[in-house]
Amino acid sequence: MAKVLIISEKPAAAEKIALALDEKHEPKVIKARGASYYECERNNDTLFVVYALGHLYELKQTQKGWTYPRFETKWVPKYEVEKKATNVKPVISLIRKLSKESDAFVVATDYDIEGSLIGYLALKYACGVDLQRARRMRFSTLTVGELERAYVNALPSLDFPLVRAGCLRHKVDWLYGINLTRALTLSIKRAAGWFKIVSTGRVQGPTLALVAEREKQINSFVPTPYWVIVGRVRVNDKTIDIDYRRQRIQTRMEAQSVVNALQGKQLTVTQVESKRRKLGPPVPFNLSGLQSEAYRHFGFRPSRTLAIAQKLYLDALISYPRTSSQQIPDSIDTRSILRQLGEQKKYARIVEEVLQSGRERPVQGKKTDPAHPAIHPTGNAPTRKLTPSERKLYDLVVRRFVALFGKDALRESVRVTLKHDEHIFYIRGRRILERGWIEYYEPYVEMGEREVPALAEGDVLKIAEVVAEEKTTTPPPRYNPSSLLKELEKQGLGTKATRASIVDSLKSRGYTLNDKFELSALGYAAFETLERHVPEILSAEFTRRLERHMEEVQLGKRTMEEVLNEAEATLGRILEQFKEREEAIGEELVAGLRGYWREREEIGLCPKCGEGTLVIIRSPKTGKRFIGCSRYKEGGCDATFPLPQKGTITPLKKKCEYCGYQMIRISRGKRGWETCINWAQCPGRQDQLKRLRERQRQEETKEGDNSE
Repeated sequence: MAKVLIISEKPAAAEKIALALDEKHEPKVIKARGASYYECERNNDTLFVVYALGHLYELKQTQKGWTYPRFETKWVPKYEVEKKATNVKPVISLIRKLSKESDAFVVATDYDIEGSLIGYLALKYACGVDLQRARRMRFSTLTVGELERAYVNALPSLDFPLVRAGCLRHKVDWLYGINLTRALTLSIKRAAGWFKIVSTGRVQGPTLALVAEREKQINSFVPTPYWVIVGRVRVNDKTIDIDYRRQRIQTRMEAQSVVNALQGKQLTVTQVESKRRKLGPPVPFNLSGLQSEAYRHFGFRPSRTLAIAQKLYLDALISYPRTSSQQIPDSIDTRSILRQLGEQKKYARIVEEVLQSGRERPVQGKKTDPAHPAIHPTGNAPTRKLTPSERKLYDLVVRRFVALFGKDALRESVRVTLKHDEHIFYIRGRRILERGWIEYYEPYVEMGEREVPALAEGDVLKIAEVVAEEKTTTPPPRYNPSSLLKELEKQGLGTKATRASIVDSLKSRGYTLNDKFELSALGYAAFETLERHVPEILSAEFTRRLERHMEEVQLGKRTMEEVLNEAEATLGRILEQFKEREEAIGEELVAGLRGYWREREEIGLCPKCGEGTLVIIRSPKTGKRFIGCSRYKEGGCDATFPLPQKGTITPLKKKCEYCGYQMIRISRGKRGWETCINWAQCPGRQDQLKRLRERQRQEETKEGDNSE
C-alpha cells in the first residue's frame, strides 16, 4: 500500500481530480490551517490531492538595491515577493508536510509551460524530493473518464522540456521587465525627483510600438476626396439599389458628367449571372479564435474571455482553453459528447439532426498544438447556475462544436448587369439555398442575404434616381482589443497565454486612453523616447528572435544556458546605452507624464467664461469630485458641473447633440457610458439620469444588505 501525493494547479481542479480518482467518488476533505486537501482510496493506495494556487514560487533578485542592472535571481516562496500573497504560506507548509508521508509523487497541473513549471517548483522546493521519481498526468478536460485515464497512463517522468522552457521564459521576462522598468522609473526620479513607475518589457515594448505606428499613420493621413455614383431603379413597384461599375471617380466634374448622362434614362438588362457555392463549417476554436468571436458577438475583451473559459474548464464543461490547435483528434469520442449535449433541452433538436444526417467526423483546421486539442465542450451539463457571461461563452463553444458536424451550406450569388451606352450598373444579391451547418451555429453567423428581383435579359428599367456622392478616403482604424491580439499573434509576439494580459497592460499602464487604443501623452512620450534612445526595446524582430530561441530550448535544439547568456548580454548592452542617456530620457518622460495628467484632468474650454479650462477637482472638505473652471480660485469664474463619484472619466472629442456641452466617457469596471458634463440639466439626458439614480439606489441597497 503506497501513499501518493498528487499536485494540482487550483482548488477546483483538485476537487475534480479527487472525485474522479477515489474508488467511491467520495473523497475525504481534510482541512489544515489555512489550506485543505483531499484523501482518496484507490487500489489499496492512499492518494493525497493538493492544490498549488497557481505559482507558489517566484523569482527574486539576490543582489540588494532597487536599481539596475540586476541579473542574479533565485526562486523563493511567492509571499517573499508579493506581500499580499499570504494565502500561499499555508499551502506550501501543507505540501511539505504531506510530502514527508508520501512514497510517490504525481504532477497534475495544466499540461502547458506554466503548469509544468508550477508542478516542478512545488516538488523541488516544497517537497525537496528526487524529481526523477515523479510522474506526470496529462489531460485536456476535467471529466471523470479522462482524469482516470490520465492517472492510470501517467507519463513516467516530468515533462522536462516544458519545465526548462518555463524556467527560461520566467527568467528572461523577469530580467527584461524588472531592469527596463527600473531604468525608466529611475530616469524620471533623476529628472524630476518623482517616484512614478513607468514600465516596459520584452513584449510590451514592441506592442506599444505597434499601437504608436498605427497612431502615426492615422495622424499623418491626408483625406483624399472621391465620388461614388449612387443609383436606384424601379422594379415591380419597388425601389432597388444599383451599383455603378466604377467604384470611385476621382473628380467632381467627371462624376457630374455621369449623372447628367443618366438623368431620366433607362437601363437595359444585358446579363443575368447566377453562381452557386458550397460553404463549409467553420474550423474548431483555438484560444485566439474564441477570443475573436467573443469580442465580435459579446464585446468581451480577450482577457475576460480567457478568464471565463478557464472557469468553464474548471467546471469540466469545456476542454483546456490555452491551446493553439484547430483540430479535434480521433481519440476524442465526439459522438458521445454530442449525445450528452443532446440531453440538454436547449441543444436537443440540433444535436438530433446532426447525429442523424451530419458528418461522421468534425471539420478540422490547419493549426495544431502538441499539448492540447481544439477547444470543445465535454458534454457535461452545468451543475451550477452559470453567470450570464458564462452562459454566453458556453453556448458559443457548444454551437461551434455542433456546427463542425453540419453539412455544407449552399449559397447562390446573383448578379444582374444593367447598361445604358457605356455606363454599366449591377444589381447584386445572394441567398442561402441549403442552410446546412448554419442551422446549428446561429445566432453567431450572419450571411447577409439580399433578394434580387426576377429579371431577364432585355428587360428595361427606368432610373428612379442617380446622384454623385462626395466621400473621402479614411485612415486605418485604431486597434481594438481583438485586432491587437490578432496582430500580436501574426507578429509572433508573446504566447497564447500571455497576449491578452499584454493587450490589457497598455491601458493599465496609462499608455492608451480607451478601448480604441488611442495613444496617450505618456504613450507618445514612452514610444518616442525609447525609439530615439534605445530602439531595440521596441523591436519586434528582436523579441521574435528571442521567442524562437526559447521555443528551440523546448524542442531540445538549444540549451537553456545558451539562450539565457545571449539574453543577458543583449540586455546588458541595452542598459549601458540607457544609463548613458538616462537624464535626457527622464526629461522626455516627465514631459509626457505632465501631458498625460492634463489629459486625465482637463475637460476642455470653460463654456461660461470662455477663458478658463474645465478641470476635475476633488473637494478638500467632502472628498467628492466635480468639474470646475481653472479660474475659480482667482474669483474669475464659478462654473461647476457635478460628476458621478465612481468610475474613470475620459474627455471625448465631441459635443453633446442636445445641449452642445463637452462629452465625457465614464468607465466603471466592465461597464461604460457616454454623457455630457451638463448631464444633470441636459434636456436630452433625463432618461439617462433616471437610470443612473436607480443604479445608485440599487448599489446603496446592496451595500446596506452586505453590511448587515
